Amino acid sequence: AFQGTQIAQDAEHLLPQGHWIWADSAYPTQTWCVVPFKATRMAGLSRGQKEYNKHLSKVRVRVEHAFAALKGRFQSLRELRLHMNSLRDIRIAVHWVQCCIILHNMIIRFEERLGDSTMEWARMEGEECGGPRD
Repeated sequence: AFQGTQIAQDAEHLLPQGHWIWADSAYPTQTWCVVPFKATRMAGLSRGQKEYNKHLSKVRVRVEHAFAALKGRFQSLRELRLHMNSLRDIRIAVHWVQCCIILHNMIIRFEERLGDSTMEWARMEGEECGGPRD
């Protein structure tokens, strides 16, 4: 499925120079797609490769936590991927997620001024929908 996406087919034109995407080991290694090192049957990973994989994993966990918190706060995100059948649907989904992130940041700023927070609630809701736990 990934190979059919616009980013997989035209990453050099879609990503600004010097930018890349972090992905898990299911994705192909490209100059623009950074994935964990894999051990082979003939050789294990070096200390540096293991350290790199550890740091990459920490980034991925933080991203997963962010998605879980967003899904906890905005229930509409939980099943958004089920409605993507065309390029138009994907564009709408991207805009939908962007709007949720903007609203999320606005809520955080508003709560900071009030000294109140719903983030713990959003995090717990995200965990209930299958998100990662701390």
